[in-house]
Amino acid sequence: MVIYRYIMRELGLTFMVCIIGLNMVLMMEKVLRLSRLMSGVGASYLDMTWVLILIQPQLLVLTIPMALLLSVLLTYGRLGVDNELTVLRSSGMRFGEITRPVFYLSAILLAFSVFITLYLMPLSSKTLRGEINLVLRERAPMSIEPGVFFTSFKGFLILVNRKTDEGVFRGIFISDSRNPESERVIVAREGKLTLDKDMQPAFSLIDGTVHIVNKDTSTEINFAEYKFTIRLSGDILSRKKSEMTLSELYKKAVTEKTNGASYFIEFHRRLSFPALIIALAFLAPALSLRAGRTGKTGGFIIGLMVFTLYYIALLYFENLVRAGKLNNLACWIPFAVLTAVAVLLYRREK
Repeated sequence: MVIYRYIMRELGLTFMVCIIGLNMVLMMEKVLRLSRLMSGVGASYLDMTWVLILIQPQLLVLTIPMALLLSVLLTYGRLGVDNELTVLRSSGMRFGEITRPVFYLSAILLAFSVFITLYLMPLSSKTLRGEINLVLRERAPMSIEPGVFFTSFKGFLILVNRKTDEGVFRGIFISDSRNPESERVIVAREGKLTLDKDMQPAFSLIDGTVHIVNKDTSTEINFAEYKFTIRLSGDILSRKKSEMTLSELYKKAVTEKTNGASYFIEFHRRLSFPALIIALAFLAPALSLRAGRTGKTGGFIIGLMVFTLYYIALLYFENLVRAGKLNNLACWIPFAVLTAVAVLLYRREK
């Protein structure tokens, strides 16, 4: 038990370092995209911090298996370099006994990953969308500045000449390019941006003109009063697959005729990434011994190579499923191959 506690302590610390590092790397792209959106409407640091917390479950589903592989390779690689594995095996401990802490940690991570997949990720994704929508709708009116093009609403370009202390805009220009076949340009003497009953931004415009341009025709409409609602949509604001539970994904996959494959892919990912922890629990200890005297550097490189190859294979088969060339169960082929290799290598070392 003393030996197990010693290995488990180092394994746990290494895992925490790996999971933090991987989350920070994968978070950068999301942070840049969200910061451009939210800073444009004047979101506070507290808003951004809460958003960063909410995207963690989506990242953890991917980074937990990867961090497990790296932490085992780094920990047992260090034990091999310091000849501690040689001493343990010389004292009569079998390979299965030496690697038992890996299975303890894997069991904990498997339970946590299942909890994230089934409950935490759908909840956090739904909360994230609601938080971003709320920030956009409440703070957008305050962030529109005179003489500056406002583009935070996807498909809209807004420009105002002046803004009074009461929040009334003067000299309003709005370009609506959501529908390329029927673009609209609205010019108004003045107006005010408020929220309608559905919490959507709406311009109450006075004394202006609406120009509607189609492929072959154009229409010009003059108005004394006009209420123009901006229906927010897009990848960030609309409901995403990450918000759906497993049962919802499966129902969508079965009922959707045109986009059912994408729901099947998300459904299988939700199950395969937690299951990947089981395969890595067998693979990582065997690979750590084969890394030889390369130590932590060799273990780190091997871990990245294994996960990179697995992810490339996963994307390849998912694209084949999405194109309709393979059944949706083909998403499990990379996992099945990796598991077979892992068990084979583990049995050879055992």
